[in-house]
Amino acid sequence: MSLIEIVLYVALLGMVSVFIVNTFIQITNVYARARAEREVLANARVALTALTDAIAQAQAVYGPTSRFNSDTGQLSLATAATSTPGEARAYIDFWIDNGRIFERMEGQGNVALSAATARVSMFRFERIIQTLGREAVRATIRVDAAAVKFPVSVTLNATTALRGNY
Repeated sequence: MSLIEIVLYVALLGMVSVFIVNTFIQITNVYARARAEREVLANARVALTALTDAIAQAQAVYGPTSRFNSDTGQLSLATAATSTPGEARAYIDFWIDNGRIFERMEGQGNVALSAATARVSMFRFERIIQTLGREAVRATIRVDAAAVKFPVSVTLNATTALRGNY
């Protein structure tokens, strides 16, 4: 075996090694991106489901503490579903703080509806009042991946009528 053959074999081995390492890095990046996409979508769906369920059970929107048509909205709902004995109504609040969505039911603590691995960049509400006083709320949630390496984002919308308004 000559020196030229050894150099060729080492160069060939080096090129194959680079190809294998690059393929492994690509597979790892695709897996991490897919995981980030799943995480973002799951966070948005959990928050939107909790929100639409609460709106559907609510008797009214509590206007003084709700903030509409803003990307950092807040929604307060009056409901009988969680009221304490002797009370006709209880209130549920949804808001965004430091990129996370929180829910607070009257008499209970704050509950985070989104994980720290996702950042909520839009939490918007639009109040829809139709004829005969029928009321609905349109919610828009945009969730981004907290990791800068994979800029994944999802936007979900839902319009839900309040209880008795359908």
